[in-house]
Amino acid sequence: MAVVYLSTVSRSPVGKGAVVGGNVLALGTVSLITDVSSEMITAILPVYLVVGLHLSPLAFGVLDGVHTGATAVLRLAGGFVADRVRARKLVAGFGYGLSAVMKLGLLVAGRSVGALGVVIAADRLGKGLRTAPRDALISLSVPPSQLGRAFGVHRMMDSAGAFLGPLVALGVLFSAGGTSYDAVFVTSFCVAVFGVVVLVLFVREHQAVVPARSVKLAEAAGLLREPRVRRLLVAAGLLGLATIGDGFVYLLLQRGSDLSVRWFPLLAVGTSLAYLLLAAPLGRLADRVGRLRVVVGGYLALAVI
Repeated sequence: MAVVYLSTVSRSPVGKGAVVGGNVLALGTVSLITDVSSEMITAILPVYLVVGLHLSPLAFGVLDGVHTGATAVLRLAGGFVADRVRARKLVAGFGYGLSAVMKLGLLVAGRSVGALGVVIAADRLGKGLRTAPRDALISLSVPPSQLGRAFGVHRMMDSAGAFLGPLVALGVLFSAGGTSYDAVFVTSFCVAVFGVVVLVLFVREHQAVVPARSVKLAEAAGLLREPRVRRLLVAAGLLGLATIGDGFVYLLLQRGSDLSVRWFPLLAVGTSLAYLLLAAPLGRLADRVGRLRVVVGGYLALAVI
């Protein structure tokens, strides 16, 4: 039934009364499925590396940094390549496929920290490559007046996948006896492959009315001449250095409360649930009292944690 529905909406145009276009729903479905897969890994990765493989917190910190930082840098590459080849679906599909294969790469890497770093970096390479062309496809699939609605629906479906992923990992761990990380990796791979199939079958390529122009590096660097941009970059860099990875918080909670390994994914479920429940109210609060106050309040809460 879901396949028939996707097949119908992916071919339907965006009407005046439509919520969003079928292509946006198809892309949202791909993101939901893929986030279930990726969050299954994210939910167990800290305990797998530190408790299962007995890595030091320093080694985990390095891998966690690769996991987070590689995505941010490689998003630029994904957008650049997609604009160059004019095939956004192809570039996004390659990114989704690469991330799917790397779920099995965790099995192959074994206990080698170097191999694990390569696998995690390759997984993040896939995420970085797919993000920009996917967002470009969303923006090209609806009229400008419906962009906010389209991205809102997509983010909602994406967040739903992030919430479901740790729950699926928890179910797999219980079914496999509590500490069978390999079962989680294989299940995550199968779910990710299903997401790629949905992308191939139901997402349509769209060409921009005005072809995109690749921005030169010198033009981008010229933004640094703006004082406001420099202040924002410095602030973002300092706040980024002060940010603690969720994995470290989870490990401290697990160690301090003697939480069973099989219940570890519930910590990620709590994070996702808090995000889903608080994102909209805190957004409205920011509109009412000022965005800077809410941002500073968030970092103060992080400092207390």
